[in-house]
Amino acid sequence: MIRLSRSKGSSATPQPRRDEMFIAHRPSLNPKPIYGRQKNHYATKGADSLCCAASYKHFAATRLNRLRGYALVVLVVVGIIVTTCSAAHSACSGGPCVGAGPRLASVDSSRSVLLNALLGDLLGTSVNLTVADWNAVAQGDVNLASYLNALQTQVGVSSPSQALSANATLAQLVSAMIVAAQADGNTALVNALNSLKPQVAGLSGTIRLGDLLSVSLPNGALSSVRINALDLVTGAIQLYNYRNVLTTPSPVTISGSALGLGSVINSVQLYAQIIEPPTYVCGGVGTQFHTGAVRVKLNIDLVDLQPNASALNVPLTISEASVTIAQVQLYVEVARAEGTIAAVDAVSHAVTVQATPGVADLYLGTISDSVFFNRSHVIDASTDLDYSTIGTLSVNATTVNIQAKSYARGQAPFTSSLFFTGPYPQTQTASTSAAFASNLVDSLVTNLSLRLSPSLGALDSIILPTLKTIVNGAITPALNSILTGLVDPLLELLGIRLGEVDVTVFGYGEYCPPNVTLVKSVSPGGAQMPGADLLYSIVFTNTGGSAASNMVITDPVPANTDFKMGSATAALGTSGLSVAVTYSNDGGATWTYTPASGAGGARANYDRVVTNIRWSLSGNLSQTSPNNSGTISFTVQIR
Repeated sequence: MIRLSRSKGSSATPQPRRDEMFIAHRPSLNPKPIYGRQKNHYATKGADSLCCAASYKHFAATRLNRLRGYALVVLVVVGIIVTTCSAAHSACSGGPCVGAGPRLASVDSSRSVLLNALLGDLLGTSVNLTVADWNAVAQGDVNLASYLNALQTQVGVSSPSQALSANATLAQLVSAMIVAAQADGNTALVNALNSLKPQVAGLSGTIRLGDLLSVSLPNGALSSVRINALDLVTGAIQLYNYRNVLTTPSPVTISGSALGLGSVINSVQLYAQIIEPPTYVCGGVGTQFHTGAVRVKLNIDLVDLQPNASALNVPLTISEASVTIAQVQLYVEVARAEGTIAAVDAVSHAVTVQATPGVADLYLGTISDSVFFNRSHVIDASTDLDYSTIGTLSVNATTVNIQAKSYARGQAPFTSSLFFTGPYPQTQTASTSAAFASNLVDSLVTNLSLRLSPSLGALDSIILPTLKTIVNGAITPALNSILTGLVDPLLELLGIRLGEVDVTVFGYGEYCPPNVTLVKSVSPGGAQMPGADLLYSIVFTNTGGSAASNMVITDPVPANTDFKMGSATAALGTSGLSVAVTYSNDGGATWTYTPASGAGGARANYDRVVTNIRWSLSGNLSQTSPNNSGTISFTVQIR
C-alpha cells in the first residue's frame, strides 16, 4: 500500500505498496482449475528514492532472484520498470494423442459392404452408407477441442471434462461430430454423418466418451489435435456393443461377389461381438492405449470344392469315391493389441510408441453361441469346440457327411518400437510376422480332425487318413483367401489385423498458459503537494501462449488519499473484454459499497471511505497483439 505522509514544508512521499492480481486460467480436463497470484512490489519514489538508486538496484536484483518461480514479477519505481519472466515454451505442457484404430486411405466397394455389415451387426440394427460416405468418414478428421465443446452442448453439461464423463447416445455423439465438421467446412463429412445419424437415432443405449477417449492434457492443448472420424465412429460403436448389446448377435449375410470373393464363397453369415472396447489416449510418457478385443463367427457357404478323390478307391473295397467341400464354420478371436507412449520430445514433438499386436486364434468346427459370445468365458478348444459338417463323401454308392474341427493359435506377438516425427496424423504398423496369416492356416489344416457321419464302420480307418490329405489340399487355398480377403479386412475396420496393429499419432496437443503482466504508473510523478490529484494507471498485457479468461484485478486506495467519484475506468481497446467495477469499504472483505460524494469527511466529489477497487474483466484476453492489452485507472486526491 502506498502511504503518503505530509510534513510542514515538504511534499507527500508515497511509501512502498503491493498490488495483487488473480487470473483464472483455462480449465484443465482432469485437474481442478489453477489460480495464479502475482505480487508486484513497489519501491519508494521521488527524490529520496533517486538518491539511493544503487541500493535499490541491489534490492531489485535480490528480489528478482527470489521470485523467479512466478510466471512474471513486475517491480515499479515511477517511470522505471524491471521485469523477469520464464521462457514461454518452458511453461507449456502437452503430449501426443495416440490410438490403434482403422486408418484407411480409401474405402472401396468391398470395404464399404464390410463396414455396413460389421457395424450394423455390432449395433443390432441396419447401417447402410454409400462408398462415397464411408470415404468421407475415413478421410475426415475433426478438431478434438471443437468436438468436446459440441458434445458439451449436446449432453447439457458445463465443461468439456464433464462431456467426457457424461452418458451420451450415439446420435448425440454423431451430432457433435457434425458440428465440429461444419466448423471446419468439411461438407462431405457433414453429409456422410447426416446420413449416419438417423440410422443410429433409434438406439437408446448410452456410452461415456471418456471410456473410449482418455484425456490427461489441459483442454487448451486439444485445439491442435484432430481425431480421425472413422476412428471415432468405429470406436464408439465398439463401446456401444460392449455396454449395451448383451445377447448373441444376429447374423448379417454378405454375398461373396460383394466382397470380391465370388470365386471362393457364395455368401457368408457374419456375427461379431466386442469382448473389450478400444481406448485412445491423449497423455504423456507411460500412457497406455489398446485396440478392442473381438470375437467373430463366420458361417461360410463355399463355392463347391470337388477335389480329385481317386486316391480313396481301393480295389474290391472302395469304388466311385468323390468328395465335395461346401461350407465351413470359422471362429476368430483376437485379443487386444496394446501400446505405450514410451518417449516424447517436447521441442520437436517426436513420439516413440511401444506396440504389441494382439494374439489371434482361429477355430474351425462349431462352438455354442452361448459359450463363444459369453464375454467372461475363456475359449478352450478341448472342451468348447465340436465337429461341424464341411461337405460330403460318396463311396460305394453311399453318401455321408464329412465333419471337421481344428484350431490354430496365433504366433505369440512381440513388441516393436515405432518412431513418429510428424507431420501428424501419422500411422505406422507393428507386425509380428509377414507370414502370420499363412502360418495360421498351415497350423489350422495340420491340426484338422475329420470324422464321417454316419460312420462307415470299418471303412473309416481306411478312408480318413487319405481323406484328410485330400481335404487339406483342397481347403488350404480357400482358407488363405478367406483369411486375407475377408477376415483380415474385416478386423482392419476395427484397427486390428492378423498379427499386426496400426498405430496412429493423431496429433500433438500443447497448452501454453496465459502470462499477464501488470505495469502500474502514476501521473503526475515525483513529489506532490496536498490537494493534488494523482492518476494511477495499470496496463495489463497477456504475453503468454493462450488467452486469459475471467481476470480480476484489485487495487487498494493509497492511505491519506480520497477516491475521486467516477474515476475508476477501463480502456479495453480491441481486447473484446467487458468490465464491472466494484468497491470495498472494509479492506476487500466485501464488495458491496457504493461511493458517495463527501463520504467520510472528504471534499465534494470525493470519497474517503473507499478502501479498495476491483475490476472484474469478462471474456478472453487474447495473447496476440493488439488484442492482448488494456488499461484500468482511478484518481485520488492527496489530503
